[in-house]
Amino acid sequence: MRNNMLIGIFFSILFASCDTNKVITGRYRSNFAQWGFFKTNIVLKSDSTFHYQLSGDLENTELEGIYKTHKDKLYLRFYKLKDEPADAIKIVGKDTIVDFEKLYNTHPYELKRENEIEYHLKFKILKNKLQSYRIDNNKLVKRIKTYSSRKYILFWKKNHSKKYFLKRVEV
Repeated sequence: MRNNMLIGIFFSILFASCDTNKVITGRYRSNFAQWGFFKTNIVLKSDSTFHYQLSGDLENTELEGIYKTHKDKLYLRFYKLKDEPADAIKIVGKDTIVDFEKLYNTHPYELKRENEIEYHLKFKILKNKLQSYRIDNNKLVKRIKTYSSRKYILFWKKNHSKKYFLKRVEV
């Protein structure tokens, strides 16, 4: 009877230690600015919603949506659709009225489908990192071009490739 109890405790500990559901909630940020300008921030919330921000140079895109995971992939689907800004600009008589909230709360991403999940952006989930997929060919982005402040060719900054990912900065 004691052996059965020890075997039961052993299997309970073994199954409890298996991580079947990865905890991915938290804030993720790019490990460096792409082309020296653009940073990505994603906040994944426990209720399966997220806040996405791409900022840099003269661009600042902030979007909300829902996320789903399947195996080692994270799928983001934005609430706003690509063709929604049509009602952001209205012409009334000789005046043009621009609703900047509607104009800037849209995105250019096409809706895709994989594993019965509809999404706009996809990431590979690593330990405390997210690695993005290209929009045009759905290949994993491993390196991205950046400017270095240390490497010069004569007087011009040399651009080079660097490993790119979003790392978790807050849980």
